[in-house]
Amino acid sequence: MDGPIITVDVSKGNCHYQPFLKKGVPLRKPKVLHDTVEGFEELKQMIDKTKEKSGSDHVSVIFEATGVYHRCLQKYLDDNHIPYCIISPLLSAAYRNTNLHGNKTDALDCSHIAKAYYDEEGLLPFFKQSDLFLKLQKLNRYYESELQHLRKRKVSFRSTLDIIYPLLDRCFKGKASLYDSVPMEILKKYPHPSLLLKHKTETIAKAIERKTDHNIPFIEQIIEKMKECAKHCYSGCEPSDIEVLKLPEMIEELQIQMKLCDSILHELIEEAEKTEYFKCIVSIIGIGENLASRLIAELGDMSRFPNIRTLSAFAGLNPKIRQSGDVDGTHLKISKKGNRHLRCLLYLGASCNYRLKKHDILYDFNKKKRQQSQSPLKPKAANTAAAHKLLAIIYSLSKSGELYRS
Repeated sequence: MDGPIITVDVSKGNCHYQPFLKKGVPLRKPKVLHDTVEGFEELKQMIDKTKEKSGSDHVSVIFEATGVYHRCLQKYLDDNHIPYCIISPLLSAAYRNTNLHGNKTDALDCSHIAKAYYDEEGLLPFFKQSDLFLKLQKLNRYYESELQHLRKRKVSFRSTLDIIYPLLDRCFKGKASLYDSVPMEILKKYPHPSLLLKHKTETIAKAIERKTDHNIPFIEQIIEKMKECAKHCYSGCEPSDIEVLKLPEMIEELQIQMKLCDSILHELIEEAEKTEYFKCIVSIIGIGENLASRLIAELGDMSRFPNIRTLSAFAGLNPKIRQSGDVDGTHLKISKKGNRHLRCLLYLGASCNYRLKKHDILYDFNKKKRQQSQSPLKPKAANTAAAHKLLAIIYSLSKSGELYRS
């Protein structure tokens, strides 16, 4: 990359910015940038001054993605139609580590960001996507956040259940789920084995029938399973202990969290179905509506990627070069300097495809990597290679508009 730029080291409180006419030629020393109207107007004046000094009409602003702190700066640049490029903090950190002393200050970070911009190939100016893709990404990040809370609640619930009802989870295998409405309602009403065994199956079934969507025979079948477990398990607490008293409240909170995650996912799928990519991606073996919607949310508008190499770099699946002598350094290692959310979803998609064991292009590729005669890959490495293959397939389908053919 070349040309005049202004680098901004974004942080909470005080930011710093520094103009560069070209690589290694700063126009002035770094200066504090305040997140105020006056501060942003000062930045605009510096952009005009850099244009005048460089003789160029195009000056981009370069800064790191810092979670939430860069959003105000980004909105100001969008509102004033100023071009900008957002780079990964891992990328600028890698260039900072090339410094002899490895010092990190707000002022020095501006020069490290500039070095990353000028030396790195394939960096693209920020592409403002349509409202639909922006909404999808925000929904997916919201879903991931709530999903983390759900996992924590499930871990807490299972830990408490292992004390009160040891081995109860073994009654629910295959299609049967411990988190179905029937066992949840039974545990809320009878949170201790002794309480469950005191009542007849018919009485319990009538007590919870209205709170579930299942018929009486199915409910009675679940009750009998739980009663059989209650007869043989030795509970680690008494009915009056705090774990038993808090279990109904814990289950209620867990059910609310599950409903919230389901509602967000339902909305995410509805919005993703409006895009041109949905039918193509959901046609791939191992990818259902859930995963397809989340992939679209993180991929966004794929027309902004000129080739698969730039998309691979965006996902952080591009090779990490560590060359030394005859070793080319391009084998296996990935940079991980990209969208980690997208990378995890692609890995999940490749794993699901392999578990189905249907002989399609992606499965055969994954299997070949695991069984190759020279240096066969371990499952994790093979899935990572297959994730890159999956990304290439998705990119090809999105360009052609065709459905996946195994």
